[in-house]
Amino acid sequence: MRRVALFAALGGLMAVLSACGDYANTTKGTVTMPNSNGPNPQNLPNPNTVPKPVTPYGYAVSASPVTIEEVLIDPAGPNAGFQYVELFNASAFVADIGGWVLTNGADSYTFPYGFRVNSGARVLVHIGAAGTNDDANQFAPSFGELDVDTGSLALLRHGSDVVDFVQWGNAGNALENAAVLVGEWVAGDYVLRAQEGRSIHYTGLANDSSAWFEDTISPGQ
Repeated sequence: MRRVALFAALGGLMAVLSACGDYANTTKGTVTMPNSNGPNPQNLPNPNTVPKPVTPYGYAVSASPVTIEEVLIDPAGPNAGFQYVELFNASAFVADIGGWVLTNGADSYTFPYGFRVNSGARVLVHIGAAGTNDDANQFAPSFGELDVDTGSLALLRHGSDVVDFVQWGNAGNALENAAVLVGEWVAGDYVLRAQEGRSIHYTGLANDSSAWFEDTISPGQ
């Protein structure tokens, strides 16, 4: 009788285990991973850490995917409110430049946190002008007028790391030494100032004045 009872108990246990196994093996449905709620849910590459792509997907001479592309220093007519600096993302990736700073050593503009520049896209920083910010235009009303005869502009990551630089009219302008130390400029070098109504443009071929030339203004192009 004990043996019969034992077999009966074991049979019941096996039936329970079999049922559990059948349930686990036959349950249908799609298992999905939860969406990330971190600061970068789309897993976008961060230009602060991602290695620079090689030409033609980016400027091989710059540590940053985003560079100063064009500067209009002396517009035709009044200068105040009509000067601009154009940045260009030459890389194959979206670049998050939120918190980056554009400065001439006296005044500065900080890009809003989370601001992104798409691959192949340009953004204009309107110096001393007010307006509505969007993906292609950022307004810096408190940024003082750029000096026509001599001056410089630096693009800073983390508010301190020089990732791009240009100076015109003369050497020895603000942040030249910092740019030279990181290979973003050559000591004593400068771009000749452009004629009124024309701007200076960057070719992306070097980190010195040889990579800059004077041409007609072409904002956003």
